[in-house]
Amino acid sequence: MKHTPQDLIRALAAAVQADTPAAPKEEPFGLGAPWMHHATPEEFERLARLHNRIQRKEKSLAALREERAGIMRRSIRRMRRAAGKD
Repeated sequence: MKHTPQDLIRALAAAVQADTPAAPKEEPFGLGAPWMHHATPEEFERLARLHNRIQRKEKSLAALREERAGIMRRSIRRMRRAAGKD
């Protein structure tokens, strides 16, 4: 089985980090994992796209959870005021 050269893996990882708005401190999508040596350059490009999409969705989900928590906090305060506890 043909292995992907290590320098190609690192170059693609650097390109992915350059594309991300805030370059993460960790290596993208499992760089250095044993399975990475068996991925083709086309698969690396697809992994880069998927990695960016996953990051955007995680940020969006975090924002939704933060908004939900804010609503919960406000509702709890109202509930306590209505019960005369605050």
